[in-house]
Amino acid sequence: MDGARSETAADGAHSPSRRVGPGFAAAYTLAYVGVWMALLTPTSLPLALKIRQVDPEGAVVSLSLVVGAGAFIAVVANPFFGRLSDRTTSRFGMRRPWILGGAVAGTLGLLIIAVAPNVPMVLAGWCVAQLSFNALLAALAALLPDQVPVEQRGRVAGLLGVSLSAGLVGGAFLAQTVSESVFLMFMAPAAGMVFVAVLAAVLDDRRQSPEYIPPPYTLREFLGSF
Repeated sequence: MDGARSETAADGAHSPSRRVGPGFAAAYTLAYVGVWMALLTPTSLPLALKIRQVDPEGAVVSLSLVVGAGAFIAVVANPFFGRLSDRTTSRFGMRRPWILGGAVAGTLGLLIIAVAPNVPMVLAGWCVAQLSFNALLAALAALLPDQVPVEQRGRVAGLLGVSLSAGLVGGAFLAQTVSESVFLMFMAPAAGMVFVAVLAAVLDDRRQSPEYIPPPYTLREFLGSF
């Protein structure tokens, strides 16, 4: 599949070396759709149903706690893992480890929620899901400058913009289809991770040059991300 083959120079400069084809654009967009399905669908109804199932009397307060904690983790995790992926020197590439790791761990987080017998486990599962899917999103976002030449970025970014709505609609459809099972309402939208796996499989990922030494990751740099 067409992508932009290149390596990072020692000074960190990088520019995609060729135009991307429709195959890459489609796989990239569908991967975003899959992430939005898995991450946003629980917030529409399944999470509230699960909380009411395990804590019917304190459902409102418990739901606020879970959603609030997840939102805080999302704000912190996205820039944190974005900076880490920039420093990744894996032989599998800079972004692929975070893409695959985020997909697997995020799905595990949804599974924890789906089988949770109490609010603390639901909270733990949602925090794992938010942490992992935001690590995945940070790596996906980095693929735009990594893989897509400047003259194509507007068009590809437009496709990515549509992915959020498509993910919401697709996730809502799947959740409604299996609405008789709260467990499946969490796990069915996670099927979108198949799109993420396809992208990871065909991705010609950017790699750091052999002489690259990652600079220290300081608190000041992290705070500067905001």
